Amino acid sequence: MPDPTSLSSAAHVYKRLVPQPVRSVAASTVPGRVRRKVKRGLARTLSQREARLHRRALRRVRKADFGHSERRTKAPDGRVGHVHTGLSVDAARRLDHDLVTHALDTADIPWFAVPALDDRRLCIAVEQRDKGAVRRALRALLEEHTGYVVSVSPANNDTQAIPGSHVKAWKHFGKARVIRLTWLRTDPTENLWTGEDQGVEIEFWTVNTDLPQERLIGPRPNRVQRAVPSDAPGIEMGLDRLSGYCDTDGDMEPTITLEGFDVPRLEEITFPVDAVLLWQHPTPWGEELLRAALRSLHQYAPWVDVVHVLAQAPVPSWLRSDERLSIVPARPGAEWDLHRLPDIADHFLLLRPGALLGRPVRPFDYFAPSGATRPRKGPWTAEESFSAWTRAAYTATGRVTAHGYADGPQPYSCAVLERIARTGAVPLELIDGQRTPVVPGTHPMDGLVHHCGYVAGLADPSGEASVALHAALPGIDNHLRRLLVRRDTQQIRLLGLGTEQALGRGGTEAVITFLHRYFPVAAVFEQGDPEEPDNQS
Repeated sequence: MPDPTSLSSAAHVYKRLVPQPVRSVAASTVPGRVRRKVKRGLARTLSQREARLHRRALRRVRKADFGHSERRTKAPDGRVGHVHTGLSVDAARRLDHDLVTHALDTADIPWFAVPALDDRRLCIAVEQRDKGAVRRALRALLEEHTGYVVSVSPANNDTQAIPGSHVKAWKHFGKARVIRLTWLRTDPTENLWTGEDQGVEIEFWTVNTDLPQERLIGPRPNRVQRAVPSDAPGIEMGLDRLSGYCDTDGDMEPTITLEGFDVPRLEEITFPVDAVLLWQHPTPWGEELLRAALRSLHQYAPWVDVVHVLAQAPVPSWLRSDERLSIVPARPGAEWDLHRLPDIADHFLLLRPGALLGRPVRPFDYFAPSGATRPRKGPWTAEESFSAWTRAAYTATGRVTAHGYADGPQPYSCAVLERIARTGAVPLELIDGQRTPVVPGTHPMDGLVHHCGYVAGLADPSGEASVALHAALPGIDNHLRRLLVRRDTQQIRLLGLGTEQALGRGGTEAVITFLHRYFPVAAVFEQGDPEEPDNQS
């Protein structure tokens, strides 16, 4: 029996070829079995034509020979995944983009990139008149590189578990104005999975001739504009201009868009952002925290320009300076002079030992386009309201604090640090989070800096969720397992790895095992092939 898609196409062609008066007469004079026989014959003809065109598209994709993975595997939900050594979230996003655009180019289908509403995804626009050719090209692509397709507008994801090479996966394509292609990818350990929250969306734009100048109209709003002249020239643009999660490295292959989309987005950060990591604990677990911090930046913040390691102890042998990594010898308490670091950017993220990124982030998550920082609000207790940093903050600004600040990566700016230095404020005593027996409140430096920045209009506290866990916490394994399964926390701070309770109860070892599974892919900052440190103090 012909497939439902072919029958639907046959009915459409039958209505288009046979006028309504003739169809009405035929319905009353021609026997039903004859009409059904004609429609079945038409469906077979269309099905054979579609199969022939699909084979031609598949030959083109195979001849192009691009985007192969090392092997295929089964994802936790039973779908097909692709294994890539050295996988990163940004590399997976770029590979998805290249797969789709190469397939469209192979089929000679014009396209241009569009800034999608969801910053996590890339979006490609094609004209509505090419919809049939797009379906054949993408179905052939998904047969060669197994992936999945769903309808985004109107929303219908009941095909998300059906490989895109199957006809059933395209049953909503006829009515779809926007579709999404997704490939599941993982590293050889199969601990890191990407694709579910990414993918490439295809929008079908229509031609509008109501005005003297012909325009292309998008099927939904985007972050720039929905209508563009049909003769707008194409230009090259970096993917970081379309998605804030992408690497800003100028060596990356650009994409093609129209001139009308080359405008700054509201959330686009145009200034460079560095990262500062503190190296304080020359122990095996200290090395693991440093390694995990570097890997979290590599995976989830590829837009960071230069990483500065503030070394208060000899650095591990696997860490060496290069153009993206700077090692600066420092003394204890040098955190208060971060704005004096050589070649430090005006804006940077500060990661103390145990501070990690848990999912992809954008510069906009930590900085406003105006340059203001966006620190995370934290809990507020009676003890904290009488702490040393609240008194110092009031002395420096004359304003009373109203909330604390969460643990994790901290957005800093040199302008605020310089402003505090000019007030003559005495640096507060800093807390070593890996030696404290309990989870501390707001870090004294964070509280003073962020409050002074807020009073000066250089900080805008936000409320993104963060998680702080002490390694000596009873049942720490359950908490870590939940973080590993969900992977939905933007900021993570692991504390107390150097305490006797954590070392004696196995909490430190549990945290190290968690770090190996959460960050299995080596960062570009790791030199050579370092051995894993022992899980002892």
